[in-house]
Amino acid sequence: MIMGRCILIFGAGLNQLSLIRAARELGVTSVVLDVSEDAPGRPLADHFYCVPGDDYETTLTIARRHGVAGLVTSQMEKPMRLMARLAVELGLQFHSPEVTERSLDKWLMKQAFLAGGVPCAEGYLIRAGEGLPEGRIRSMGFPLILKPKDATSSQGVFRVDTMEEAKGFLDIARRFSKSGEVILEEFLDGPEFSVESITYRGKTTVVQITEKFVSPFPCTVEMGHLQPAPLTAAQRAAVERCVVHAVEAIGIDNSASHAEVKLTAQGPKMVEIGARLGGDFISSYLTTTSCGVDMDKAAIQVALGEVPDLEHRHQQYAYIKYLQLPVGERVGRIRDYDDLQACDEVVMAHISQPVGSLIPQITESRKRPGFVIVKGSSREEVLQLGQECALRLMCKFSFRREQELAAE
Repeated sequence: MIMGRCILIFGAGLNQLSLIRAARELGVTSVVLDVSEDAPGRPLADHFYCVPGDDYETTLTIARRHGVAGLVTSQMEKPMRLMARLAVELGLQFHSPEVTERSLDKWLMKQAFLAGGVPCAEGYLIRAGEGLPEGRIRSMGFPLILKPKDATSSQGVFRVDTMEEAKGFLDIARRFSKSGEVILEEFLDGPEFSVESITYRGKTTVVQITEKFVSPFPCTVEMGHLQPAPLTAAQRAAVERCVVHAVEAIGIDNSASHAEVKLTAQGPKMVEIGARLGGDFISSYLTTTSCGVDMDKAAIQVALGEVPDLEHRHQQYAYIKYLQLPVGERVGRIRDYDDLQACDEVVMAHISQPVGSLIPQITESRKRPGFVIVKGSSREEVLQLGQECALRLMCKFSFRREQELAAE
């Protein structure tokens, strides 16, 4: 037990629940910040504060009041600049502001990859107010990817196959960029994987590799993740080498990381890397279920300067499948799904689409209406279970047409 230690946790949403629980299980006092008074993690926190995400002075006061010894978050990138600044002022272990920028700015990240010899896509930066570089596009050739320089959660990312498509999607991609800058890069052909790692005192350990299931182009939204990924030993070793190289190029240390890799005909190539725990419950529920490594605990341990526990305790398959509901329908009712949660093979089920809402087209991650996480002894088993349980969860919805609502 780590007695008398405090960790400052940024976020108390659904994706941070396991992180707050991990602190308690380690015997670490959790000081938790969130922008919402009703954040679901509030009851789990030892100390909870509702603080705007950009309120540095209040955050600093809270950190000093509790004598926090470390900083941590999962999935979220928004607080990372504030966390880097806070770490410098308080002398805490965290990414430097320079490393933080390289992990958040996709163009700086690409330059770091290129300078470090990390295989990645050829790219071009379209600055705010600039039009399409048609000559450069012709030399690169289609298909290409358009994406904001500084967005998250698949927002504003498009595959384009013609000049007309590139012109049509440029302004849309720009709307998701705070700077108005967009990256145009070559399309990497091949299956995509995410890689969960922990780096401690300069040594990176790859904990798990995840198979991704992505929606069809032009949008690319992650609709499922499965662990472990179906890779040969040689493929896994090549992916691990690529990720370790990328971690070193960015300068990530004493931290979790979440990398995205394409396995091309030329070998693995980096797409992006986040200097934090991964989202979509990959670093938490999936990794703990598939191999027994609790990455939430490991992230807290390295933030406090402790040796992380990265022992694999078992091996099974884990799969998260996101729901797809009929676009344009309005949710009239959602029935209780405790029966599904009680199933031995179900790790977690969740519905985020509220009653009364209109089902949108899934063009980005935050528009996904819910998910189910299942476990099993083979890839084929969890894929089948995921499909069956997702259908059961979808059957909990009742839909109302606009005419029916207007008549009431």
